[in-house]
Amino acid sequence: MTVPKYSLPTGSTVIAIIGGGIAGCVQAICLAEEFPWLKILIFEKNKDILCGTSCMNPGRPTFGFHYRHLETATFCQDNTVNFTKFLERIGCRDIFARAPQKGIYVLMKDSVQILGESVDPVFSPHEIIPVFEQIKRHAIEKYQNDREFEKHFGRPDQICRQLQESEYESFLTPEVLKGVAACYETAERTFNTAGICSFLRGYVKKFKNITIHTGANVTYLERMEQSTRRNYRITWYDVREAEKRIDIAQLVTLACWENVGAFRRQLGKSDCEPTHNRLKMLAIVDINIEASLLQTIRPIFVASGPFCMISPQECNEQPDGHIRCRCACTLAIRTNIMTVPDNVPLPADYEEMLNRRISHEDRLNMAKPILEGAQQFFTCLKHARLADVRFGTVRVPYGGGNNMDLHDAASEHHKRNYPGCYRLGEGLYVNEAMKLIYSTYNAEKMVEWVRADILQGNGTKESIYCLPIDEIP
Repeated sequence: MTVPKYSLPTGSTVIAIIGGGIAGCVQAICLAEEFPWLKILIFEKNKDILCGTSCMNPGRPTFGFHYRHLETATFCQDNTVNFTKFLERIGCRDIFARAPQKGIYVLMKDSVQILGESVDPVFSPHEIIPVFEQIKRHAIEKYQNDREFEKHFGRPDQICRQLQESEYESFLTPEVLKGVAACYETAERTFNTAGICSFLRGYVKKFKNITIHTGANVTYLERMEQSTRRNYRITWYDVREAEKRIDIAQLVTLACWENVGAFRRQLGKSDCEPTHNRLKMLAIVDINIEASLLQTIRPIFVASGPFCMISPQECNEQPDGHIRCRCACTLAIRTNIMTVPDNVPLPADYEEMLNRRISHEDRLNMAKPILEGAQQFFTCLKHARLADVRFGTVRVPYGGGNNMDLHDAASEHHKRNYPGCYRLGEGLYVNEAMKLIYSTYNAEKMVEWVRADILQGNGTKESIYCLPIDEIP
């Protein structure tokens, strides 16, 4: 039997972050800056940090224009701005994708035939359009004298404008144009997710008080009740050395998405409504297009019903004068593969797809309907080629309703007023970062909570905290 190797604290306070994605790494950076004496351990199951679901994020522009609820929309807007400012502050210069920018939002008034299915609008344009104006008003009131905002997104009073049909008809197929009620251009920009992950991967490793364990499959978390000081034992399997190891920490953050529910149970903290794991498939397509038609490739989102999106990732000029553009593509009725409560084990087929244990050919065959459906919407995809397929987990409804049907107006999807961070008590936290842009908000909350717990001698209230944005203390 292999004897576990122990790494015990020597009087210092240790916080373990289970999960080395964007949420976990941004939290580690903010903690390392605020508490240079704090020992921070990151446990990442993959070969390196920031190479799991974080890398498959299409970086969709998020000023909140695809939400009907104003609170959710403006929270998205503020966090997009804060996330951008955070990246610039720490020296990330390649924040946005080198591809056509400014979002296009297509609001449908009639049903759309897609892959043989009739998809109705979830909300009428009359319900959504007034929210657009309120989103603009929020930007004007909050950012009118903000030079950083203007540098990245332009003037706040120009963050959206309604287009004339002559301005958007080249983007959309004739079939879709028939059902369009309105089309808006926004100042949103697509994040360069791969570049951001690459930068953060190097940046987080510069901190002397951060230790990163990769290939570290955490299997069990438990409280050491016999200790005079409250400690948590972290049992993990070192894939590289094929050894079982144990680390000890006084504070623990669960930033590990698929395993949050399991670890909550191990720690006796299963009282919160479970968040769900949704396996999502992202189609990556290559478009070879004449330079004169480049304007038809934009971040485009057909909202409130079809929920079809393309997000340009990069553009390169070819020797023949054409432009090759790589785009991420989603289509709700085909992109979302399966949803599993986080308090039950993941099905075997979920694990196989998530860990890319199916052949490249099988992955492409699964993603073909996404491209075929999107081609029914966007003219630029007429001759697109499916280049790659990525699988990742997204976290979905987290409250008591459990209505996760995206095409139901009452679904929790349409009012995401929960950023994915909460306190479990006793020095335990959850940092799920429901969106890429929530990473900085959550990290700031973690700094606040860690400070409070350290000042209180690592003691917190026993009650669990699962609060929406406007109620988080």
